[in-house]
Amino acid sequence: MTQATANSLDDNHSHSQIVRRVPRYAHVLELGCGDGSMSRLLRERCEANIIGIDHNPDIVWQAQRYCDYVFTEDLDDPQSLDALEDEKFDVITLVDVLEHLKHPESLLRRLKPLLLDEGQVLISIPNIAHASVRLELLNGHFDYEPAGILDDTHLKFFTVESVQALLADAGFAVNEIDYTWHDLPDEVIKQYLQAAGLESTPAALAKFHEPEAVAYQFIIAGSPIVEKSPKGKVRTIQHRLKPIDASWQTWGKVHTELALAQAELERVYATRSWQMLRRGATAWRSIQARFMHE
Repeated sequence: MTQATANSLDDNHSHSQIVRRVPRYAHVLELGCGDGSMSRLLRERCEANIIGIDHNPDIVWQAQRYCDYVFTEDLDDPQSLDALEDEKFDVITLVDVLEHLKHPESLLRRLKPLLLDEGQVLISIPNIAHASVRLELLNGHFDYEPAGILDDTHLKFFTVESVQALLADAGFAVNEIDYTWHDLPDEVIKQYLQAAGLESTPAALAKFHEPEAVAYQFIIAGSPIVEKSPKGKVRTIQHRLKPIDASWQTWGKVHTELALAQAELERVYATRSWQMLRRGATAWRSIQARFMHE
């Protein structure tokens, strides 16, 4: 993921989405703190106290500028958080972390005792069902890349349903789901559909502008489940994605309406009556031009 400063960040960035959900003066455990890019925002915007953990010793030292303490740990190691057993946090962040782990559910379970009663986990995680991946799969491709959704260091892949299931299995309730978005132009979608031998109808194009296709990273707020159903099973809440105004409610719907209107115009243009009308209009303009010159 790209690094961004506080001045350049907007709401369509995972760091901004996470930080704005952190209360002022919070005690934060930042898993996957990296070089401290988000730690800086937490310090500047929230005045947070931060303990940072990352697996990469070559960059984690940079986060010391903004964290109270930093550690280098392999989060797949069952003992990786033992040094924090007496700590309690308001917020635990996992920004682009779970997809890199062999056992993400195990880590989530080990986080529960580290949260205060009103504490929450804040997660960002790539969406494997993004339109770009769907279109690649239509053409038989699933190629790893240096960064992004198909980052070659990712061990797990998630859709909105599977990440909710992961949290539920680990004993967390999903309180909120949002997302950062990347909407593909229709021209790009058409090229991929045509390459797959499929017709780029308005309905097909609209499918690739739906929220779960536009979502690039899911932003999830969760809290430990403390209440159980009479049968002893945890109760989970089903959430629907909130459409982003700039993407689905505005861009997606308007684009679909324009595509339908264009298709209707093309049907009109193909009729014999329209072609006769066009020829008549052309002949009339020719007669007018002749009289004007005379």
